[in-house]
Amino acid sequence: MELNYRRDIDGLRAIAVLLVVLNHAGFTAFGGGYIGVDVFFVISGYLITRKTAPDIAQGRFSFADFYLRRVRRLLPAFVAMALVTSVAAAFILLPRDLAVYSKSLMAALLSIANVFFWRASNGYFSPTADELPLLHTWSLAVEEQYYLFWPVLLLLGYRWLGVRRCGQAAILLAVAGLALSEWAARAQPNAAYYLLHARAFELLLGSLLALYWDRLPRPSAGQASALGVLALALILVPAFTLDHHSLFPGFNALWPCLGATLLIWTGESGRGPARWLLAQRPLVFVGLISYSLYLWHWPLMAFANYMELPKDLALRLGLVAASLLLGTLSWRFVEQPFRGRLRWSPRVTFAALYAAPLLVGALAVGLTLKFQGFPQRYDGPTAAMVEALDSSFVTARGGCFIEEFGNVATQWTPERCRLGATDRPRPDVLLVGDSHAAASTGMLDVLLKDAGLRGFDMTRSGTLYLPGISGLYITRPGNRLDPSIQLTAPVVTQAIREGGYRYVVLGGRWPMYLEGMSETGLSHYNVLRREGDAATPAELLREGMDNAIRIITESGATPVILAGIPEVGAGRDTCQVKNRLFHTSNDCAVDLAEVMRRQEPFTLILDDLKQRYPQLVTLDPKAITCDARRCHSALDGTPLYQDGNHLNVEGSRLIGERLIEQGDNPLQPEPAPPVLQEKTIRQAASG
Repeated sequence: MELNYRRDIDGLRAIAVLLVVLNHAGFTAFGGGYIGVDVFFVISGYLITRKTAPDIAQGRFSFADFYLRRVRRLLPAFVAMALVTSVAAAFILLPRDLAVYSKSLMAALLSIANVFFWRASNGYFSPTADELPLLHTWSLAVEEQYYLFWPVLLLLGYRWLGVRRCGQAAILLAVAGLALSEWAARAQPNAAYYLLHARAFELLLGSLLALYWDRLPRPSAGQASALGVLALALILVPAFTLDHHSLFPGFNALWPCLGATLLIWTGESGRGPARWLLAQRPLVFVGLISYSLYLWHWPLMAFANYMELPKDLALRLGLVAASLLLGTLSWRFVEQPFRGRLRWSPRVTFAALYAAPLLVGALAVGLTLKFQGFPQRYDGPTAAMVEALDSSFVTARGGCFIEEFGNVATQWTPERCRLGATDRPRPDVLLVGDSHAAASTGMLDVLLKDAGLRGFDMTRSGTLYLPGISGLYITRPGNRLDPSIQLTAPVVTQAIREGGYRYVVLGGRWPMYLEGMSETGLSHYNVLRREGDAATPAELLREGMDNAIRIITESGATPVILAGIPEVGAGRDTCQVKNRLFHTSNDCAVDLAEVMRRQEPFTLILDDLKQRYPQLVTLDPKAITCDARRCHSALDGTPLYQDGNHLNVEGSRLIGERLIEQGDNPLQPEPAPPVLQEKTIRQAASG
């Protein structure tokens, strides 16, 4: 079924894409401009259903023809964008980021980019998400997944329920989808933003409008005018009032979707100021190029973000202008030819536009992963910096650091998880704690070798050693309570009591358990809680650490606490190498005052513990990484971090070496046996 062309729908597309582009360009007035994507979802649901529902009802629908139209409509411009973006990525992205990009490319080609970015990022608004060149393809994946399921559901609904009952079932499905979206936005915010189950109601609103189109009354001129203005307000008000902190999607996404639905319905009459505005030639043109504009705008902005170019007004306007230019060229020379003049057979179309790019993409991904992002691109000093960045404690410690949550693993053995001197028969030092403790193993290894001691580590993601507190949890996304701390504590306690260690070192990302993660959107995750108890996180941490130190001292060991690695923030781990690559001079340090403020609640606990346990030893990396005013993310050109808060292996080792150079190794060497001491004294006297 061919629909009459609606200029106002292209105008609505223009409003949607401009909101997205201006939001992504950093114009803060459009803090909720991301709702433009939701407007697109409504338009897509409406147009797809208006074209497919009559064919299904009359028994002439063809899945092959349906998907062939989608391939011709969507893939040429996407493949062109992906090809150019991939070439740019090969020159701009660091090896580990190029590897992630290659995986996202395959996910986008397979229409599962939303699933990939849900699993691979900390959220759409996380600090480094704006550096992912294909992040915008998540919305294309949502639509493509809807295109896969909706025609099948519609076909089955018409056959089993009939036209009228199928529409009623679709209404129930949309209402249920809205309720699910609101729940998911609260309980699973990251998944809710990306995944179809929380977005389906938006596409269904457009589909419902199409299903009931012939049964809906046509509004009068006055009604069309009033409803059109209201509909525009439902779109524009959220665009100006929402931001990245807003609960989304859920009910906050409902209002712009209702606005889009009303504009499509009332616009058919051709009346009212809203309809007049949307039919203006400049907006209609932007609507015509909206798909290509959406495709091209984000890689430009992501690369600018990645290169950390200063986001002044000139750059923002330049990015918008370049996006419009590329969108126009793509629409004119890629989209239009494939929609119109080129009439390939279905088999050739699928092979050329989907199978071939998929095979080429798979080959590129395989080579990128095999050669680890091609670090051979760089000169010697740059390659050394990149190597330090990529030296991850996760890889270095093998099975000794446990990332996954669940049952306590059995791979913690002194033989497998060695640190320090290798010529001693048994370990003298035990390191326990979370990923920050594991990130300190390079430093600890250097200090132990200097002291002639052997150690081993029992480290686990998000798991401090806080024994003796029943019902202790840390909060996880979706307000899930994770009992890993209390499940792991008995295993560590047994190791301490049976190990005969000289030192037991406790490490952790202490501020996180008191105040949450510092990254945007994650501030309430990983905080300590005791179920059914009003105790504060600080009270729980103090109680657990007091229990831990008492167990350590009773075992005959000296307790050592890693005072805390400064959290420099996302992006500063790569700051030094990007300055070198892109000839920029961005500040790679953070204020010491801010680091101290973040660590102050734990510092108060640590000071209290020192008064109660005079034998307690502290090991503070800030003595090396911070000066009187600033904490640095690199030393002498060597990056210290692998992300915004974890040391990399090379950086960790460098801190240990600097501590030794300053004569500040708190792990004292093992005293010589009395006989050896007497022999040494006699030799000195005779000499």
